[in-house]
Amino acid sequence: MMRRAWLQGLLLLVAVVASGAEKAPGKGAVASAHPLATQAGEEILRQGGNAFDAAVAVSAALMVVEPSGSGFLGGGMYLLHRAKDGRNVVIDAREVAPLKASRDMFLDAAGNPVRGASTNTALAAGIPGEPAGLALMQSRYGRLKLSQTLQPAIRLARDGFDMYPRLNAGIAFKRGQITKSAEGTAVWFRDGQVLPVGARVVQPQLAGTLETIAKEGFSAVYTGSLAPRLVDAVQKMGGIWTLEDLKAYKAIEREPLVGHYRGATIIGAPPPTSGGVALIEALNILSGYDLAQVDAVTRKHLIVEAMRRMQRDRAVYLGDPAFVSMPVKMLTDPDYAAGLRTSMRLDRATPSATLASAPEAHTGGANTTHFPSSTRMAIASPAPSRSMPVSVPASWSTARECCSTTRWMIFPSNRVCPTSTA
Repeated sequence: MMRRAWLQGLLLLVAVVASGAEKAPGKGAVASAHPLATQAGEEILRQGGNAFDAAVAVSAALMVVEPSGSGFLGGGMYLLHRAKDGRNVVIDAREVAPLKASRDMFLDAAGNPVRGASTNTALAAGIPGEPAGLALMQSRYGRLKLSQTLQPAIRLARDGFDMYPRLNAGIAFKRGQITKSAEGTAVWFRDGQVLPVGARVVQPQLAGTLETIAKEGFSAVYTGSLAPRLVDAVQKMGGIWTLEDLKAYKAIEREPLVGHYRGATIIGAPPPTSGGVALIEALNILSGYDLAQVDAVTRKHLIVEAMRRMQRDRAVYLGDPAFVSMPVKMLTDPDYAAGLRTSMRLDRATPSATLASAPEAHTGGANTTHFPSSTRMAIASPAPSRSMPVSVPASWSTARECCSTTRWMIFPSNRVCPTSTA
């Protein structure tokens, strides 16, 4: 699934760069995984907010309507562009391990992995980064008050929204975990069954939590009234969070990566996410071919071959910069890509055995949300879907600012086109 998303994302990017951008159709744009979250961003733009205010509103709304991919206590990366001074910056709000985490915490006494311990237990819960990331973006780049940007999400949690097929399937898949909680069961189940498609999903407790944050700020999660409640709940379920963990968490501003592809400038997020490095490396490999002049099968073949080499390097080299040293400069160097390109053939796939060894690949799922928002662009509101690439091709030459949770942004000459991948 992750590989399919990468393939579709690269095909879309190549098509955008090859075809050129359309004329900007309006004043602002928001695109997200759910139309209600998109509407939340639109609402904030109409109230005078900028793209960063809209991003906070969309993030909060997605916490309500897309909890499977945008949970309130998750993390993420925000890629920002501020046109007035040309500043590009990445807000790193990824989760971190609790201070009590240890190397063998998911192993049994014999040293064997405990099935599900690293994925379906409170022990696996990282210290959340999204609230800190949103706080940093709101305070440093936003225009409106938090109490205003959170109102759409509070309303959605209090008044509810209609259950949709993807969320219904996700809740059913996680039934065993959710039903361990009386609160979770009360929200998502009725008479022992998952709420059917079309049923109203109402979350009064989440509405109350968001109202607390609107009053206290996102610090409520880390040092305020919500912190002891969160720690107590996680510890009761077997987790190892402490108040010290929450107090110590800080979102980080990082310099984005920059690459180039056929006149387009690629602005990408750096590690700990792998997306920026991976995209730039793959496009550097593909820059040696004129993909617009080859047939569709050959184009897909070349993209897949480039992705295989990129994914191999991703698995071998990339990680958390707090713990590992990574050859990012090498991986994003066009000369390095040229060397990788020499082993690619047009008539056949490269035998995997001839590629350098790498850790066993792991297939990801549709569990990460992505959205872009901008001022002075038209509104784009995609229908609910799993986390697949989204794109809004248009001229952003007059944009005041834009924010994206996607892994990269594209500036072909005077154009910006946000795209994303899982």
